[in-house]
Amino acid sequence: MLVEERRWVAPDDFAQVLALCQLLPGPNIANCSVVLGRRWFGLGGAAAAFLGLFALPFVWVLALAALYADYATHPLVRSIVAGVGVAGAGLFMGTALKLAKPLARKPAGLVIIAGCFLGVGVARVSLLIVLPIAAALALFAARNRLI
Repeated sequence: MLVEERRWVAPDDFAQVLALCQLLPGPNIANCSVVLGRRWFGLGGAAAAFLGLFALPFVWVLALAALYADYATHPLVRSIVAGVGVAGAGLFMGTALKLAKPLARKPAGLVIIAGCFLGVGVARVSLLIVLPIAAALALFAARNRLI
């Protein structure tokens, strides 16, 4: 929404903010809200962005958890939860494709992405091994203006 609908953030800038937020502990969207809130409105903006994003959903999740505890074994509820999981996976894949667009014009970025996919997804190498190697290659490519 920030990039496509409102156009408050450029796609490249959002990709950089998200990359930073993925390295920080916690949910990516919370980290992004804090970073962008601080950038635009200072410390108060960071707090307001975080609370505005999470205060009401926190209450909803607690209420849903109480309901789920009572109905978790019901087949319809299990089917709904499985469907929500599939929808979440689809949203995740769609976001990954949108974030890859700025890198699609840069061959070095595509090579690093492909290497990570092949290493983790196909060869089943631990992410703890692949991620530092990918980060080092990305830093090298960025310093040499390949990315």
